[in-house]
Amino acid sequence: MKLGKGLEMIEGLPLLYIKRLNVIACSDLHLGYEGVLAGRGSFLPKVNLRNIKKTIKAGIESCGADRIIIDGDIKNEFSGIHEDEFNELKELVEYLRNDLQFKSIILIKGNHDNFVDRLGKPLGIEIYRQEATVEDIFFFHGEEMPSESKARLFVMGHIHPAITLYNSVGGREKMRCFLYGKTKEGAECIILPAMGYFAESVSVNIEGRENVKEMSPMLDGSIDIDKMSAFCISEGETLNFGKVGLLRDGFF
Repeated sequence: MKLGKGLEMIEGLPLLYIKRLNVIACSDLHLGYEGVLAGRGSFLPKVNLRNIKKTIKAGIESCGADRIIIDGDIKNEFSGIHEDEFNELKELVEYLRNDLQFKSIILIKGNHDNFVDRLGKPLGIEIYRQEATVEDIFFFHGEEMPSESKARLFVMGHIHPAITLYNSVGGREKMRCFLYGKTKEGAECIILPAMGYFAESVSVNIEGRENVKEMSPMLDGSIDIDKMSAFCISEGETLNFGKVGLLRDGFF
């Protein structure tokens, strides 16, 4: 589904394709999640990395991108680098470079990516702290206010946005989504869905407005989240559910 000139949400996947850069952007992979939890006595099947590799492969088969930008939180642990995080990051980079033939792998550090800088050179990936400009597009993770205010397009992660829908008998379904809108200055802004299989998503139409604003300073002044459009990821397609404010007011 196209958002505008040269911008495309790859159908049914948490991937944004930027045609003129031939790049896909994704966010919040949280590699090593299962291993970190196992060390604390909670055991989950190791499906996150496998699902991420499958998703990215499907994405490039759709669009042919040869570059990737990971917009923060490539790993999960705050306080260090868990062995499983390092092993999964190494495996992912090798898969992207050797199997999928990516020419460039860029990581914008997020709040979970402490100590990951030391891995950039040995793994051959470009790592930026919190933000980076690629041509006239400004990528940043989202827990800090971006230093740039004049970009044409802002792309961020961090929020893990989703929409929760209820039916007449009280059943509900949570769907991860892209959020698309404009800043007060008129620049486009896209908030990417979380890619990690176990990443907890935030239902922006259920959470109170003030709670959502607290998730990122970008939403507390520069962007009115209720005016953003939600594009939900379903099986094999991406669906436009309209403005968050209307969803919050019970139109669905």
